[in-house]
Amino acid sequence: MPSVDIGAHHALCEMNFHRLLTLMPNWQEGCQQWDFTLGDRHVHEVKLKVVDAAPYTTTVEVVQHLVGIKPPKLVVRLYHDANMAEIISWDRHRNWKPQYTYPNPQMYAPDEKLELNRFLGDWLEFCHSQGYAPAYNCEKVLVKRK
Repeated sequence: MPSVDIGAHHALCEMNFHRLLTLMPNWQEGCQQWDFTLGDRHVHEVKLKVVDAAPYTTTVEVVQHLVGIKPPKLVVRLYHDANMAEIISWDRHRNWKPQYTYPNPQMYAPDEKLELNRFLGDWLEFCHSQGYAPAYNCEKVLVKRK
């Protein structure tokens, strides 16, 4: 089995922490839920919701609603002391090992945990480039950061 690049995985989780927090304005002031739409037609609605908050961690449920399709539910844990975020659950899947032999009974990729966090990073970048959030003083506000 190839070795796990811990440094690259940690760097990815650090980027995901900052990407996610920029989609959660006012979380430090106690805001617990955020909604925004994706794309020009605004047919995809994304909901972020804090499901657990502790002194050093925050757990956020992430759901992207699609018309006619049951959305997958991601659960992401933010580690505030380490400035890292990682997926801890995807629907009924959780507690991934750093590496798997392949093939395996679950058909996980050899680096499943890393791949899930890569997906999270790509998806958060997509949210930043295509996301729109409501605001009181105008119809739509682009979520994309500068």
